Amino acid sequence: MLIGKPVSNCESGEFTLRAKVSFQGREDECFYSVPERYSDFADAESSNCFLVGMLYPAMRYGEDIHVEGTVSARLLYNLNEYCIPVLAMCDPRLKRIAVTAAATEDGARLRPRAVGTGFSGGIDSFATIYEHHEKPAPEGFKLTHLFFFNVGAHGIPKAPGDLEKIERQFHARYEKLSPFPREAGLPFVPANSDIHKFHPWGHLETATFATVSAVMFLQRGVRRYYLASSGHTYRQLWQFLGAGGRPDAIERLNMMLLPWLSTESLDLVDDGNLYDRSQKTALIADYPPAAKYLNVCYGHDTLDTNCSVCVKCARTLLTLELLGKLDAFKGVFDIDRYRREVRRRLIAETIANERTSLFAKHQMDLARERGVDLRREVGFLDVLRARMTGGRIHRFIKGSPLLKRIARAFFRQPKGSAE
Repeated sequence: MLIGKPVSNCESGEFTLRAKVSFQGREDECFYSVPERYSDFADAESSNCFLVGMLYPAMRYGEDIHVEGTVSARLLYNLNEYCIPVLAMCDPRLKRIAVTAAATEDGARLRPRAVGTGFSGGIDSFATIYEHHEKPAPEGFKLTHLFFFNVGAHGIPKAPGDLEKIERQFHARYEKLSPFPREAGLPFVPANSDIHKFHPWGHLETATFATVSAVMFLQRGVRRYYLASSGHTYRQLWQFLGAGGRPDAIERLNMMLLPWLSTESLDLVDDGNLYDRSQKTALIADYPPAAKYLNVCYGHDTLDTNCSVCVKCARTLLTLELLGKLDAFKGVFDIDRYRREVRRRLIAETIANERTSLFAKHQMDLARERGVDLRREVGFLDVLRARMTGGRIHRFIKGSPLLKRIARAFFRQPKGSAE
């Protein structure tokens, strides 16, 4: 894989950095852009963003990388010595490759000062903001900026026109989320890219590299960046890796990856892994902006509202219910719909999946801590059905119309349950 020298231009109110990328016998182009008012954050002299953004594809394709531009000496060394070997060790789909560059630098020319994190409106981002903005912190560690990136979380293009559709969604979501940063007095910086077109495997597998690549594009302004964790504690992540789990969600390796991806001028911090998702929800349950702006929904692309019945909404609502904070969030959730359509099924699934799902375990632990016996809320058949759903027996029953009718009658599937 060959990554060309970056070329910058400023037009139509956007500062854009582009580089040609040759791989798999073809040539393409990748870009990163930011509104012109934030162009002083963009680093036009470095290829760090392109190198990190293309690392996962190069390892999947088994192609060495040569960068014709300049990259961080620390980054280059750590990629070859630590990051790439560990990734290849953890995931057999990734090949061990070598990375070279035409030139390296020590970052002495950069004098970044901003401390940032991403803001998506979810539990993890609100928890990071609460920890590093609302609580006292010394200069250099307290948040000064929030960021919003188009690097895969808004969709992976699979057909012509998808990139444009994803970009429109990115801008719509940015506008929807903007009121909280204004209220908090934090600049909200959007950065656009098409790096996700090089990541057809999905955002979960590439999220760390995609996000870090966007931060590196802005490394002339950003000194420290907190990546909000995915809602699991360090202990749970170590247990997962120790059991030989393949990290399809690449952020499960962030505790190792982020120090290796940091440069001489940019400190990348894996934030929030002292808490699981339920503990994070408890952390922000009394934080007024969360009750006003929290958005966790899978069901609405534009973030107009929380549907209150998708898995993320329902899981959040059950946690808030266990905390006794459900009514405090009625401004952003339809509590009656949650109770009517999904509550019973979710409790049954939580009980049934405690040993196989970390999120279910979080909620069962919280219920015990709060003195709540969730088993009293559902019947034996509810839990049995939850145990069967998704398994081989369930798939066999679904394949037979007769057995499917018998099972429906036997279990009396509650409204809102998934097939």
